Amino acid sequence: MGSLDIVTNLADSAPLAFLSIPQWILTLLLIFSIDILFLVVWLAWIVVMAVFMPAAFAVLKRNFVGYFSNPTGYVFLVLFVLLTSFAAFWPHAFFTNNLANLDQLNTYMPLIMLVFIPAITMSTWAEERRQGTDELLLTLPATDVDIVMGKYLAAAAIFTVSLLFSQLSHGSVLVSLTFGDLDVLQLAVTYFGYWLMGLAMLSIGMVASFLTSNLTIGFVLGAALNAPLAAASNADVIFTDPWLTANVRHWSLGGQFESFGRGVLSLSSIVYFLMIIFIGLYLCMVLIGRRHWLGGRDGSSMLGHFLLRIVAFFALAIGLNVLLVTVTLLNWRVDATENQVSSLAPDTRRLLLELDSKTKNPIQIEAFVSREVPPDYVKTRYDLVNMLKEFQAVAGSRKIELTLHENLEPFSEEAASAEKRFGITPQRVRTTSRGAIREEEVILAAAFSCGLERVVVPFFDYGVPVEYELIRSVATVAEQERKTVGVLRTDAQLYGGFTMGPSGPAQAPRQAIIEELEKQYDVEEVDASNPIDVWVEEIDDEGKKSQVLKYDVLLAVQPSSLDPAQLNNFIDAVRNGQPTAIFEDPAPTFLSAPGTTRPRSNPMGMFGGGAPPQKGDIRQLWDLLGIDAVGETERGQLQPNIIWQQYNPYRQFQTASFPLEFVIIRGDMPARKPPFSEESPITSGLEEVLLPYAGAIRDRRESEYEFSPLVMTGAKAGMIGLSDLEQYQGQPNQLQFRRGRPRGDLILAASIRGEVPQDEGESELSPSGEQSQRHELDVVYVADIDVLSSPFVNVRARPDAGEGVVYRFDNITFVLNVLDQLAGEKDFLEIRKRKTKYSTLKVIEAADERARADEFAKRKEFNDKFEKARKAAEEARDKASEDLRKVVEDLQRKIKEGDENVSIAEANATRRNLQIRDAVEQQKFENEISRLERERDNEIANIRRQKDLDILAIQNGFKFWAVMIPWILPALVGLVVFVRRRLREREGITKSRLR
Repeated sequence: MGSLDIVTNLADSAPLAFLSIPQWILTLLLIFSIDILFLVVWLAWIVVMAVFMPAAFAVLKRNFVGYFSNPTGYVFLVLFVLLTSFAAFWPHAFFTNNLANLDQLNTYMPLIMLVFIPAITMSTWAEERRQGTDELLLTLPATDVDIVMGKYLAAAAIFTVSLLFSQLSHGSVLVSLTFGDLDVLQLAVTYFGYWLMGLAMLSIGMVASFLTSNLTIGFVLGAALNAPLAAASNADVIFTDPWLTANVRHWSLGGQFESFGRGVLSLSSIVYFLMIIFIGLYLCMVLIGRRHWLGGRDGSSMLGHFLLRIVAFFALAIGLNVLLVTVTLLNWRVDATENQVSSLAPDTRRLLLELDSKTKNPIQIEAFVSREVPPDYVKTRYDLVNMLKEFQAVAGSRKIELTLHENLEPFSEEAASAEKRFGITPQRVRTTSRGAIREEEVILAAAFSCGLERVVVPFFDYGVPVEYELIRSVATVAEQERKTVGVLRTDAQLYGGFTMGPSGPAQAPRQAIIEELEKQYDVEEVDASNPIDVWVEEIDDEGKKSQVLKYDVLLAVQPSSLDPAQLNNFIDAVRNGQPTAIFEDPAPTFLSAPGTTRPRSNPMGMFGGGAPPQKGDIRQLWDLLGIDAVGETERGQLQPNIIWQQYNPYRQFQTASFPLEFVIIRGDMPARKPPFSEESPITSGLEEVLLPYAGAIRDRRESEYEFSPLVMTGAKAGMIGLSDLEQYQGQPNQLQFRRGRPRGDLILAASIRGEVPQDEGESELSPSGEQSQRHELDVVYVADIDVLSSPFVNVRARPDAGEGVVYRFDNITFVLNVLDQLAGEKDFLEIRKRKTKYSTLKVIEAADERARADEFAKRKEFNDKFEKARKAAEEARDKASEDLRKVVEDLQRKIKEGDENVSIAEANATRRNLQIRDAVEQQKFENEISRLERERDNEIANIRRQKDLDILAIQNGFKFWAVMIPWILPALVGLVVFVRRRLREREGITKSRLR
């Protein structure tokens, strides 16, 4: 259950007045509740210790009160809060990343603690020695364990208070930036990780304090002993070998904390910190007790004995951590994030756990990630690193060997190695910053290998789910055999080739959907000129024969373009049980193919004509499927209708120029029935699909097949005849009249399944007297082919089309789901649709949205002014041209009438002068248009620049207050303590002695 779900449940059971409380207050209350719960547990432990270890409690109380009764303690507390605030919110990456977490602080926290922790521990024992009170402590009726535990818990309590100050201030900033929509549990787990890391460093710092009696040396030693574990997070600065760098990072404080920063509670990391605490405290007890064993009772030293113990404890700690990391069942991990952003889908976990049964060789993953990425790719980078680590954690290091090259620069040696070994090169992506468009080189790639199999993902685009790309690549290299997709060769030419256009032959490009399919399947082109083999004989390891499908699924795009023989062969394959995805379009827009009822292009047309190739009767296929295309019958021929719909969620395109025939189907649009079938895994979870100039289908009532609609229009949808659409294109009023009234609930895609009925006269017995085989029909029919065209593959990869428009089209996801469902490849259906949802800085997003709306309004205003000025200039030019034309016509008329006052030479000269003046007027017009365009473009650029500056001012304001406010409270408390202490020091002193 997420953190906000907890608040919602509380609100549901509370009076109505509770429901009026703003969300940000509820979130703050939840943060306070978690803190109070933590303090209650902590105080309960202290109470138990006070009962059973009174001496340790006395030491704890003395040190804790002494620290906070001294103004110096508040100086370090203020410094700690100030440094953590700077590290969390001052880097510009905090706002460009647009993630409501503490990623920036996670990077710097070990270094900040490297200053703060020694400031707490330096006086733990060194101050006792300096003041000579150590002997007094050792003569108390207390054991060494009491003294060490009391001092350690006092230091831990001081650190805990400091961390609570930091957590409350940072939580408040994040709540204000998110309008309360904050992942509170991720924040809590992050600070729990800080707490464990601090406790581990405290134990090491205490060892330094037991080694000296000088506070300064104690501080330096505390920092020096903690430095290796803190600095090991940046092992790539020292080491160049990837394996060595990864292992050094793993044993660093930052490396073990990393899972906490992502909101994941990891048993191996918890044990790591606990073992450091145990070893540090044991060293402290050894050092404080050396008066007993340094010479020994019999005069012999026990130094070797204790050194051996310490080495054994170190070996135990390392071995236990390695065991937990290696053995998957022992590595207990819990994703505490509200939206489970650090969790893997159940199907992904299942596939990873099944790797042992698929391959004996470990899967090697080598990932390459840039140090800095554009804002659009921040979440992709986060997902990539996050998911890769979860893959290794779930599968175990024996099944997946991960080499992660983070913080790459395009010019680095690792980047050069990636290009040489895997062909991975930096990708140039366009970004917009402060009104300027620039290009950046980004590396986000991974190579997967297992035995001789290799898959390379050259670039993770931000529109494709990272988890899906990763698990598909892992499954592909682990599988010994892939399933097969047969692609029917039609005039749609998915593989590319020559096509006849209005201006002659043209090269049709290879469609990107083929490359997408080749990442998962073996893809073969199928020629229907000959009968299509559906069933082939297979012999298993035991020698048994069986009939299996040659193609696990057949992809047929625009089968109406097949000739009669080819169409018959295709229909026979469908009738014989071939699972088939049929995409048939009455009016293709992005793919070059003839519409359902349009003639095929003539390949010999450029050489003098000839009749176009004959087409098969697509109605035979519809008869087999028990469906009809929605349309009108004219002169014995079907004229299919084109679907239109009055729904457009994109404000920028809500204009008359955006055709209603670009049908956008969205799950939350107004509709009498769900637009996407939630019962089918093909469409459940889809967000949005665009079908340009699509048709519709309906089932025949007499059909015995199971007809299940998958995609339907909303309530404000209707139909227009294809001929009307073509005839009245460009005439909005006529088009509106021809469209008619909305009908709604039109079926654009459907699943058709069932047993193929026998034809009349067909015997149920084969000639040999055996029962003849009955086949199951399994078809998904989509009344559009543009849904799988290359533009949608590109939009899926990079949904941001510029101008602030982000498309959410799930066209390719829909197509891949159709093929997976028909092929029985159901491993990726749910993974492909899974999208991680992060808590973002909604204040900045709201400001950006307001600025974009203002920009859009001003741009529209300037465009209107531009159009008005352009029309005025055009009218002035046309008027001048008309006046010149009238003068020329008047001269010509006078010459024809024989006017003696006008000579031909004079008329010609006048005509030339008028032509020159006409050219001058045209040049003036063009210059005026250029001037207006420059003004418009400059104004738009200024609007964009001002928008970015306004957002930057908001960001800087939050930076300033996020850094300046948190330290004020501890500073004021410290000032009160200082004044009170000074007043007490002056009590009882005569005025003459005061200075």
